[in-house]
Amino acid sequence: MRLMTPEMNQIQHNTPPAWLGRSPWALVLDVIGGWRENRDKVLEVARMLAAMLRPSVVRERLERLRSLGHCDVTPTLSQLLIASRDQLSFSLGADTREFYRAQGIPWIFHNLRRFVAYPTTMMDPMGLFSSRDTIIQHILQTFHRHATYDLVLLSGHEGGLDEMARQLDELSSGHHPHQRSLDSLVEDGSYHQRLQQDVPEFIANPLIEARPIPDGLSQSAHLMLAMDQFKDVRGYTSYASRLQAGPDDVVLAFAQVVFNETLGEIFGLRLGPQTLAVQACEPALVHRHLPQHPSLTS
Repeated sequence: MRLMTPEMNQIQHNTPPAWLGRSPWALVLDVIGGWRENRDKVLEVARMLAAMLRPSVVRERLERLRSLGHCDVTPTLSQLLIASRDQLSFSLGADTREFYRAQGIPWIFHNLRRFVAYPTTMMDPMGLFSSRDTIIQHILQTFHRHATYDLVLLSGHEGGLDEMARQLDELSSGHHPHQRSLDSLVEDGSYHQRLQQDVPEFIANPLIEARPIPDGLSQSAHLMLAMDQFKDVRGYTSYASRLQAGPDDVVLAFAQVVFNETLGEIFGLRLGPQTLAVQACEPALVHRHLPQHPSLTS
C-alpha cells in the first residue's frame, strides 16, 4: 500500500540523482573502490565491532550529548535498542522505501551498493556505536530532510563537526577520498548542495531544532508521528526512556525483525508490533497526528 502522497518529491523539493540510468555494472564498480577506500572500510568495521563489545561507549556518548544540551535523559541500552527497532521499522524503513520508489531507485540493489561502499553505515541501528567517520559517511551518502540527528551524534565526538565541514569541502571540490562512491549513491541531486547550508548553520547553532516534518507527506498518521518523534536525538532518547524493555525484549525484537525482513517479506507476514508505541511519544506530537488517540486522555 502506498503511504506517501504523490506530491512527495514536490513537497521535499527532491531532484533526480545524476547517476540514474547508468549501467548497473558501472554503479557497482563505483562503490567497490581501491586500496585506500577498502582499508578505510576494514578499519571502520573493526572500530564498530570494538564499540559493540563495550556498551559503556554508548552511555559515555549519551552523557556527553546530555551535557551539551542535546538530550534530557540517558535510557538503558535495552531501551535504546528497542527504540531503534521502532525507528527502523515504523519510520526510516517505510519512509525510505517510498522515497526510493518516488525517485525510481531500486531498493535492494541500492542498499547492497550502500553496504559495499561503506558497511558500517548500515551496521549500527541507532548511530551511537558509530565512529566519527562512519557518521560523516552516512550523512554524505544518504539523503536527509535535515541531518540534525546525525550532526548531533557527531557532537559526541571531539572535533566531529570540524571534520564534517572539512570532508564536505573535499566533496564539493571533487577531492574526497570516497568521491566516486558518494557521487554514485546520493539519492537526491541537490542534497550535497543543501548540506553546504545545513552544516555551517548547525555548527553556528548546535541547538537548532530539526525542521518540522512537512504536512501531507504521508497518508499514514502513524508514519507521520514516527517521523516526527524520531527526527532528532532528543525525540529518540525521550521515546526510548518511556519504554519497558530488558535484554530478553531486545533478543525477541530483533528475531522478529530478521523474520519480517526475510520470510515475512516473501509471504506477507509480520511478527511483533504493527506501529510504534504511541504512549512513548511526545503528547504534543500525538495530538498533532493522532488527536483522538486514547493516550491523550489516559
